[in-house]
Amino acid sequence: MDLVSQFIENYKKKMPFYEAAGRLAAAQLEAVLQSAGIRAMVTSRAKNPDRLKTKVIRRNTKRQTPYKNMKEIYDDIADLCGIRVSLYFPGDRNKTGDLISDQFAIESIRHFPEQSSPPTYNRRFSGYWATHYRATLKEDTLTQAQKRYSSARLEIQVASLLMHAWSEVEHDLIYKPLQGGLSEEELAIIDELNGLVLSGEIALERLQIAGDKRILNKKSSFDSQYDLASYLYNYLSINFRKEDVELRMGDIELLYRLISHLEMNSVKAIEPVMKSVKFEKDKRNISQQIIDQIITGNAKYYQTYQELRSINHTIDEAGHQATHQFLESWVPLENLLNQITSPRQKGAFHINSLKRMNLLSQDCIGAIISLRKLRNMLIHDIEIPETDIVLKRAREAQELYRKLDAQFGTK
Repeated sequence: MDLVSQFIENYKKKMPFYEAAGRLAAAQLEAVLQSAGIRAMVTSRAKNPDRLKTKVIRRNTKRQTPYKNMKEIYDDIADLCGIRVSLYFPGDRNKTGDLISDQFAIESIRHFPEQSSPPTYNRRFSGYWATHYRATLKEDTLTQAQKRYSSARLEIQVASLLMHAWSEVEHDLIYKPLQGGLSEEELAIIDELNGLVLSGEIALERLQIAGDKRILNKKSSFDSQYDLASYLYNYLSINFRKEDVELRMGDIELLYRLISHLEMNSVKAIEPVMKSVKFEKDKRNISQQIIDQIITGNAKYYQTYQELRSINHTIDEAGHQATHQFLESWVPLENLLNQITSPRQKGAFHINSLKRMNLLSQDCIGAIISLRKLRNMLIHDIEIPETDIVLKRAREAQELYRKLDAQFGTK
C-alpha cells in the first residue's frame, strides 16, 4: 500500500476524534457569537476521506520533495477538522474575527480573495470573499475529559451565508466535475451568480446600517440582544479608538436580560450608563463593565443580576452562601465609596479618584483594591476562590465599612 493510501486508512480511524473536536469547537463558537449578538449559522465537519485523498495526491505532486511519512501529511493538511461560520450580515466579519481570536489559539489567518493565481476563465467578479483561521482549542476552555481535543488543528471559515452557498456550488462544479470540464457558458453563469451574491452582500450591509440607525433613535427599545449588540458596537466605535477599548463584548444576552428586567431596555435609558463607564483594559469584558455600572451600590440590583446569572451557572451551596455573605458586606461599602467620590451622581467609584482626593491611607486604598478584585471574581466567574477566603474577606469588608462610615459620617 502506498503512503497516501496508508494515510487515508489511518485518518479513517481518527475521523471520530476530528468530528468530536469540530462539534466541540462549533458549540463554543456558536455560544460566543450568540452571546455577543452576532447572527450566524455554525457547522462543523471532518474531511471526507475520498476528497482528502484527492487533495493529498494533488498537493504531493506539487511538492518539490514528495511526502516521506504520514506525519508530514498530517502537518501539511490543516483542514481535517473544519468549522464554517455563515454570517447573516457580512458586516459582522471583523467582529467575528475578534471573537475567534479571543476564543481560540490562532496559528494563521488567510483573507480571500487572493491574487496569487490567475483565474481559469475570464471572470468579471472577484470570487470568494471570506477569512480562514487556522487554530486550536484553548486548554483553559476545556474540561479535563475534553483536553485531548486541544491537539486538533481547526480551520474556521468565516463568510456570509450567501457566499458560502455560492462557494459550495462553484467548488463542486469547477473542481469536481462529474461529467467533464464545464463549458464557457456554465463558467459565465457561475461568474454571474458571484456578482449577484456580491450585490446581495452590499444590500445586506446597507440593511444592517439602516437597522443600526433605527436603533439609535432614543425612543427605540432593543428587541433582542442582537439590537443591543449593534448599538454597543456602534457606540464604542464612534466614541473610542480601538486601541483604547478592547471590544471583547462578553455575554450581551445576559446584559440584555438584566436591562429588560430593570426596565432600562432602550437607548434613552442605557446611554447615561454608557457615558459613565470608564472602559478599562482588565479581565472584565464590555458587558461586565456595563453591568458593574448598573448594579453598583444597589443590593436589589445585585440580587437580580445574581438570579439571572444563575440560570446558566451552577455553584455549590457553600460557595453560594459565602458569595452572598461577601456581597452583603461589600454593597454598603461600595455605596459609601460611590458617595465619597461622586456625591451628586450615581456611578461606580474609581480608584484613581480616591487616590487624587487624598482622603485615605495607602493601606486603605490597597484593601479596597483587593476587595473589589474579589468582588469582580465572584460575580463574573473570573476566578473562584476558596470558601474560607471569601468569608474572611467578607469580615474585612464589614470592618472597613464601619471604619470609613465613622470617618466620613454619611449616615
